[in-house]
Amino acid sequence: MSYLPAVPAYFMPSLPADTFPDWSVERRRSALLVHDMQNYFLRPFAPAASPLADLLANAAALRETCAEAGIPVLYSVQQGGQDPDERGLLTDRWGPGLSTDPADTDLPPVLAPGPSDRVIIKSRYSAFYDTSLDEALTELDRDQLLICGVYAHIGVLATALDAFTRDIQPFVIGDAVADLSSHHHAMALNCLASCCSRILPTAQVTTALRPRPTLAP
Repeated sequence: MSYLPAVPAYFMPSLPADTFPDWSVERRRSALLVHDMQNYFLRPFAPAASPLADLLANAAALRETCAEAGIPVLYSVQQGGQDPDERGLLTDRWGPGLSTDPADTDLPPVLAPGPSDRVIIKSRYSAFYDTSLDEALTELDRDQLLICGVYAHIGVLATALDAFTRDIQPFVIGDAVADLSSHHHAMALNCLASCCSRILPTAQVTTALRPRPTLAP
């Protein structure tokens, strides 16, 4: 049984006004976080419909672009079969969570981690809470975090806020996240833009990250 409600199909919302225009995505500073894109969390979405189809396509484009540009790619995932004591209040709100079945814990093949990608195990909304994410970014010498995944008003928001408090610039890719409804999605983007994150579309980010061809002398 899933405690997650079915998500009605909706189109990606318009992005809010840019309130952090002085922040620019830079290849040497960036890392991509693919947040909670496990089958369990994607199952409530209607297959082959928006927003899931757009979410998968845009997240895959971001991952591919980062891999080609030598930008670190990290994944936040939850373990299946968590002990209720370990889940804490998440059990009260969302039930027992993922089972140990790969049908719950795996990611879609289009987003499967590559051999050089890092997988961060998390147990709360924020991908920073009680994880190795902060240490990984320090080791990689990255202070910009590009975030895609689900759910926008829950884990994505918590992670972006946490990044901001750590002086890591969060960039939430507005059409590469999704939520429990169009209302929640738009609300999350507006909240993020107002306080802690630059909100950009996938196309703008992939263009900024692609290595520029070297001109012949």
